[in-house]
Amino acid sequence: MCSLLSYGEVLVDFLPASINNPSYIPLAGGAPANVAVAFAKLGGESYFAGGISEDNFGNMLLQQLENEGVNTCFTQKIKNANTALVLVSLDEHGERDFNFYRHNTADTLYTKAHIDNIEWQDISLFHYCSNTLTSESMNNNTLYAIEQAKANNVLISFDVNLRQQLWNDLALLPKRIEACIKQSDIIKLSKDEAEYLANIQQLDVQDYIRSLISLGAKLIVVTDGSNAVQATCKYFSTMHEVPKIKAIDTTGAGDSFISGFLFYLAQETYSNENKKTLFDVIEQPDHIHAAVLFAAKCGAFTCQKKGAFAALPKITDI
Repeated sequence: MCSLLSYGEVLVDFLPASINNPSYIPLAGGAPANVAVAFAKLGGESYFAGGISEDNFGNMLLQQLENEGVNTCFTQKIKNANTALVLVSLDEHGERDFNFYRHNTADTLYTKAHIDNIEWQDISLFHYCSNTLTSESMNNNTLYAIEQAKANNVLISFDVNLRQQLWNDLALLPKRIEACIKQSDIIKLSKDEAEYLANIQQLDVQDYIRSLISLGAKLIVVTDGSNAVQATCKYFSTMHEVPKIKAIDTTGAGDSFISGFLFYLAQETYSNENKKTLFDVIEQPDHIHAAVLFAAKCGAFTCQKKGAFAALPKITDI
């Protein structure tokens, strides 16, 4: 079976009880943690690697990861560090706005020494996001983890997932993102993120997407809310319609999408009679089309429930 290791932050999302209710509900979240949980809930073998506080929130997060079937053997308890918190605001369409509380929190203190404990021979897919690029030390640690994954022939998935509020110096963002794209196989962006990064380079979005292929990425997946998903590799670029729904809360929807996408590709590889590898499958248009459709159903399901972990689908929901 193909296994996934998701690397980065697990934190507490404080979500409003409702649009008109100012009280907040603490829920487990963090994009890489959401991906690990989503992959496990679909039936995959899933690992999470990251720092977790010894405070009450940290204990809750670790327990919830394990309750959802995620293997936490590569997590590290961090002493004398708090859990990162996020206040999430929702508009009438379920779209989000964030306020982060993340200064020297446990998720930022996962080091190269902790990465060295990862048993890469057990991992098929490595997934990460840009929130571990926001400081020099985290950026260096992330690049080190990517280097270890590549050395072990692990397919690398990078969800850009920009949170500009977390960057002290936005001038560093484009260079760090590009360095990671050069080392990654699958790149997932939202249309807004693609436009933001394309504008920095004074390119239109389609030229920007093609430039990512020239940097070495094998597959670019661009989501656009309720609009079609674009999948581009060296050999093709295709558009894929997504289900039309009324969103209640889009928290975790992108994470649900990419985990569903990776899970479907992993299943195709594992069940493939021709013994194709993950690297082969991501350049086959029929596999990509089916994976996008499956992933879009996962994302749509998540949008119709509140929170992250609880809103992620099981295989029987799709």
